[in-house]
Amino acid sequence: MPRTRRPPVPGRPQRGGRPDPRDFPLEQMRERMSSYIYGNITVLAVAIAVNPEQIRHGAAVLTVLATAVLTYLAHVLSNIVAHGFGDDGDDAEHRETVSAIVRNANPIATSGLIPAVLYAAAWIGWLPAEWAQIAATVILVVRIGMVGVFMQRFSGKKPSFIGLWGGIVLAAVAFVIGFVKVVLTH
Repeated sequence: MPRTRRPPVPGRPQRGGRPDPRDFPLEQMRERMSSYIYGNITVLAVAIAVNPEQIRHGAAVLTVLATAVLTYLAHVLSNIVAHGFGDDGDDAEHRETVSAIVRNANPIATSGLIPAVLYAAAWIGWLPAEWAQIAATVILVVRIGMVGVFMQRFSGKKPSFIGLWGGIVLAAVAFVIGFVKVVLTH
């Protein structure tokens, strides 16, 4: 049975769970969605590139985590530098901007967690390396494929087939980008 959301009680904070994404400013949602897609595409390329031998020896865990963390740091650095244009010298505003940049880039850093856990499970011997690689790739493609539905939901619209179809197309394009990156760079 689906759960329904109770209407909020004025004056009382919301209990449990995460804040409603529709309450975030539009620009913040755009930044986070961009980070989510970018991080998942970057990690997807790594998930495609690693081979079962690297997974069995544990190198794939480090490769995925390093890719996610270093991409996150590069993204944060480039955004902080770019936000220096037109800086009026207000330190409080600068701190707020840096804080927002760091927070909105979090989806890049977290995109590597599921593949890293799967690769670690294969490294320990709990999963065959091939299964871990397939599972990591499929999970990343599905995460990207759900973007259309997420965007509709976060916009306050009812998820539709069009949103799902848009996400599927996005996932296919992301997979091609990841595959071409691997072919051209490895």
